[in-house]
Amino acid sequence: MPNKGNGYRWVVLSILCFALFSPNYAQYQLSPLAPQLISELGLSTSQFASIFSAPMIPAIFLSLVVGILVDKMGIKLIIAIGLVITAVGACFRIASSGGSGSYSILFISMLLTGFGAAFINANGPKILGNWFPPEKVGAAMGILLSASTVAMTVGMATTALLPSIQVAYILAAIPAVASALMWILFMRSPVRNEIDKTPAIPMIDCLKVVCKCRGVWLVGFCLMGILGCIVIISSFLPAALGERGISSVSAGAYGSAVTIGNMIGCMSAPLLCAKVGKNKPVISLLAVISVVGVALSWQAPQGPMLALSLCITGIAMGGLMPILMSIPIQLPEIGPAYAGTAGGFTSTLQLLGAVVIPTYIVAPIAGTNMHIFFLAGGACMTLVFLMGLAIPEIKRQGQN
Repeated sequence: MPNKGNGYRWVVLSILCFALFSPNYAQYQLSPLAPQLISELGLSTSQFASIFSAPMIPAIFLSLVVGILVDKMGIKLIIAIGLVITAVGACFRIASSGGSGSYSILFISMLLTGFGAAFINANGPKILGNWFPPEKVGAAMGILLSASTVAMTVGMATTALLPSIQVAYILAAIPAVASALMWILFMRSPVRNEIDKTPAIPMIDCLKVVCKCRGVWLVGFCLMGILGCIVIISSFLPAALGERGISSVSAGAYGSAVTIGNMIGCMSAPLLCAKVGKNKPVISLLAVISVVGVALSWQAPQGPMLALSLCITGIAMGGLMPILMSIPIQLPEIGPAYAGTAGGFTSTLQLLGAVVIPTYIVAPIAGTNMHIFFLAGGACMTLVFLMGLAIPEIKRQGQN
């Protein structure tokens, strides 16, 4: 396969990381700006929540469509469209600061910034699979996903230090525009292999193949449960720690331990799989740690023990993501030919989990009881563990 030994693959990964950094940085700038935005624009808490979650809307509705389009029309054009829309949204957001701002403008601009991330997340394994050997796709996905975590951390840690909302928006627009230009100018289409030279596959046939694949369904449902639990932790951990008498400042610091853990897990878990030679033992181990961590880590004694337990939980949950996301392209019935459709399919399930599980399943059951909230999250991760046992093992090079 002519792309696999090409040193240009690191350029591809760098461009992708930068492109995924920019929309996440723009989104997580909003968290420390919340008091100012609510005051200046006269927002209700529900309006602010809708603005913050707006970048996820394109992923929910377009991931599957984009995956199919990439399989039919190629990577460079479709991803370029998503990144250009993100750049337009980031620039348009600048107009929502100051006296000309409004809820509608800010909501629309944030929705537009989510296109690039949605397109990349749905097709990341397919893009990387064209340039990296199959056994290295998981590690490359880990590096790519860690770019999102770095963006979240930088956005939340530095935005409050900036002199104005407008300056914050300008700083977010610069990488958004730059990443779109980098993709258009420097991204090359991969050398076509024999699969790529076959006639274009009809859309309905792509869907049929993916929907018949048991492995894709299992991966999608696992990602659905994991992201739902991540949202539970990120949304309700401060409130849970507040009930224990921990200050909001300290609760924020403890919450960052989960984010740091996510980044460590994204980077290290695929390497652990490569060392072990199998995915399933690592998936099972990380899932078991996640079950205990989600359910109980927030109750650890205040201090280093609490920070460590939350960090370990973050490592386990973050580590599961790149391993699972890299599986569909390595399944014999999917491969590069259907990887875009499979990625869109699993991304859709993943984002549905982020919305449905915390809001419409866990919240009605738990009410205001934080113990039940996190126990329900642990139960959700138990299902992920059980489904992970049924995922097909990927044969690596050198294995019979």
